[in-house]
Amino acid sequence: MKISSLLFVLFISLFFYMPLLAQTEELKFYSKMDQMYADLLRADKRKLPATEYALCFDKVDQAVLAMIDSLPTKDLKEKAMLVSYKNVLNTLGRYVDETDQALKKKLDKRVKGLNMKSPYVDQLPYIQESNLYGRYMAHLKMGQSIFERASYVLKHSKSDAFHRESVMPILRSGMAYYGYSDSVKMLLKEVKCYARDSQLLAFADMVKAKGEALSKGQPAPDFNMMDENGRTYRLSDFRGKYVLMDIWSTTCGPCVKAMPVLIETANRYKKYENVVIMTMALNPGQEGWVKFMKNKEFFGKMTNMRCTDNASKFMDDYAVWVLLRYVLIDPEGNIVDAWHISPSKEEFTEIFNKEVGIKS
Repeated sequence: MKISSLLFVLFISLFFYMPLLAQTEELKFYSKMDQMYADLLRADKRKLPATEYALCFDKVDQAVLAMIDSLPTKDLKEKAMLVSYKNVLNTLGRYVDETDQALKKKLDKRVKGLNMKSPYVDQLPYIQESNLYGRYMAHLKMGQSIFERASYVLKHSKSDAFHRESVMPILRSGMAYYGYSDSVKMLLKEVKCYARDSQLLAFADMVKAKGEALSKGQPAPDFNMMDENGRTYRLSDFRGKYVLMDIWSTTCGPCVKAMPVLIETANRYKKYENVVIMTMALNPGQEGWVKFMKNKEFFGKMTNMRCTDNASKFMDDYAVWVLLRYVLIDPEGNIVDAWHISPSKEEFTEIFNKEVGIKS
């Protein structure tokens, strides 16, 4: 190979390698900063009187600031300062919140220069940017719910990648645990308004479509099921009755733990001919499900079914992203509440009775 060709290959290699090397060194620097401040989070340090904690904090903080001052470029210094602010809020900030308010003025003075609108915020690695936002919102006593935090990120961060990595998990968990609630709907509107990331926008469209398909009054997706004796049914076979369906699996610990309360609830309502409370197992095999139910002595106490359709399709149809889950369906086969309150909740009886027309 000619020398000119070798030089060209070497140049190309360095062109791609040097930025990666620089990024690696930058991450190591942030990690070193985090480790230095982490000493202030030790239980024995957080129990110190304010004057002693202040001395410990200053020792670490001044050492970190000296490290930052030694960095060769303005960009590196600006980003490192943001990481230091995150750590100050996580150490001194938590001390003020949890141990002693005496250092509040010291905290306010130290973070006075923090500018969350700085373009360098979105240049931080994802985990550093995420933690900075989290500590900043906690410091201002704002964003206490996951939806408020997602809203703040959408409105203030300019990073498409950060929007995607931060907001998508919140949308998913929000839908999984709270259903198509007002909070989820509001967050979806804000995603449409502020987000530009195609993946996040597509996910938001999917969440909205699922939520609307499972809203009150919409037809409940029909499917096949089987009882412990091998007799088959379809959901539509229960028309004329309210059906409260407990979607679970024998491998789900919380689901199994909740079963006694569900059995007791089913027994309370068995005198009402227009109400059926049933379990709907997502186990793939009949034999394993029957064996488990017999071992736990769950059979013979209420209506128990196993979904015999493809479990993935069932979970997709009902947007089951976490177990366990309760769905209430009316006598016409329409959704009443696809994310129904658990029978273990104190307010269940009042809500359920009103939904199925039982006078308390």
